[in-house]
Amino acid sequence: MIEATYLKRLFQNRREDLHLRLGDIGDLLEHGNPNRKDVIAFTEYALELAIAEEDFEVKESLFYLLMNAVTFQGVARNVEWDSLASVLPTLDDAILDYALTILGCSKNRKFIKVVEPYLHSPTENIRQAAAEALEEINYNGEEC
Repeated sequence: MIEATYLKRLFQNRREDLHLRLGDIGDLLEHGNPNRKDVIAFTEYALELAIAEEDFEVKESLFYLLMNAVTFQGVARNVEWDSLASVLPTLDDAILDYALTILGCSKNRKFIKVVEPYLHSPTENIRQAAAEALEEINYNGEEC
């Protein structure tokens, strides 16, 4: 089920297997055909949760959901990503990779200045993710 209320219930009744349940939702986003309006609302709520989450495993699962919503449901241009851009410096490299990709898929030119510093990251995959994000922002073709 791809609804923000379902995600809210999962977090209210948090269990040890939360990251597995989030993975299942990610699979639905990848292979399912949910209502677009529901996916947008779900993605906006998942973003709020992902930014606030302290448990790394759950946080990474939430970013996996965001990536799937962007990649397979094409909602990158329908969600406001400013809150994500503002927390980039606080993210672990594994999650930062997701975040840079998401910002690139948004195609929003205001994120160029946010992404550019990561071209100089000491970590190769972060430099690559930043370069690809900038290519996406500047590419006029289809979304990610």
